[in-house]
Amino acid sequence: MADKRKLRRKHLLGEVKVRPINGQDWIEALVMNISRGGIGLYGNERMRKGQKVTVSITYLEGSKMKEVEQIAGKVCWVQPIGNKVALGIMFEEKVTKKTFPILNRCLAYASGVKD
Repeated sequence: MADKRKLRRKHLLGEVKVRPINGQDWIEALVMNISRGGIGLYGNERMRKGQKVTVSITYLEGSKMKEVEQIAGKVCWVQPIGNKVALGIMFEEKVTKKTFPILNRCLAYASGVKD
């Protein structure tokens, strides 16, 4: 089957927190893949397709955990997997040097492209 995605996904392992826009509690998840347009996650809690969320990604810099900018998005798909859930979130803004400079550097590094 041909991949019809517009933006190439990078596969990484990272910790992510997701919070519904009107919610107070962060939901922890793991990154499946990420692109400049969105992120695929594995988590313990189901979310609704179309639900607006804020995503906060944590990455390792040296031996210290660093938090990346928070990014607004919308849940595009949800797939139950046993007692877990996989979901895709489309970012409201494309990740660029200007919009999200830290995450942009992480994506450039993951793809082997010098920024």
